[in-house]
Amino acid sequence: MMYLSRRIRFSAAHSCRIADWTNIQNAQAFGKCGVGTGHGHDYLCEVTIEGPIEARTGIVVNLVDVKQVLLETVGVLDSSHLNHDMAEFKNAIPTTELVAGVLWERIVSSEVDFHLRRIRLYQDRTRFVDYHGGTEMVYVTRQIEFSAAHRLHSPELSDEENAAIFGKCNNPNGHGHNYRLEVTVRGSVDPTTGTVIGVGEMDDILDMEVMRRFDHRNLNEDLEEFKQLNPTSEEFSRVIWNHLLPRFNKVELYKIRLVETANNAFEYYGDNHERPY
Repeated sequence: MMYLSRRIRFSAAHSCRIADWTNIQNAQAFGKCGVGTGHGHDYLCEVTIEGPIEARTGIVVNLVDVKQVLLETVGVLDSSHLNHDMAEFKNAIPTTELVAGVLWERIVSSEVDFHLRRIRLYQDRTRFVDYHGGTEMVYVTRQIEFSAAHRLHSPELSDEENAAIFGKCNNPNGHGHNYRLEVTVRGSVDPTTGTVIGVGEMDDILDMEVMRRFDHRNLNEDLEEFKQLNPTSEEFSRVIWNHLLPRFNKVELYKIRLVETANNAFEYYGDNHERPY
């Protein structure tokens, strides 16, 4: 089976508010998108198609056809107002979760024959959703950045072994990173808000369990978890997971991705051993 992806961008305005809710309630559900009379995003829609390679042509699907379908179903939203210009949102809130579902239905209703595997819709660079169709399950990913120092040194190894394994990362004075963390949860869309989890609620969890705990800290010196634990990114990922897991009780914590440098990234699914989507 081959998987191929095609991207298309569009710029659109929308308003995410429930009229009879307070500003605090709207902000908890929709974050900054729930404040004010409306705003806009430069959306990025990534469509993934799966299928066998056709023996005669050597392709899965003609990308010219895919491009045309995306122009007719997604591209038409460019320079639009989702609340007013999309019939699907005359009586619904155009959250990223619901927009992804609408785009899925539009694409699969086209006349081009291909198997749509996934839609990934970026609201901005820090938040995106994944939708696979045929199920109420939607995946929501939020990205944050924080800075921390550490020294890679295992108490189970000799000084020589630590130096050989960790190299310059074993510097006795430590070193630091600007970490990027992506947290993915999954669940069904709430019929009232159109979200899997309140944007403000998720931000509050990440602020409390990640930013306040790890940002501008020395992991070896300031965190009890690493007094006897080598703060590799593998171990760090597990520590972050264990802090986040109890906080997500309405949705499922699915995955975290910790980016240490431009060259190194680590994904952790906890005890979830299913095939990653």
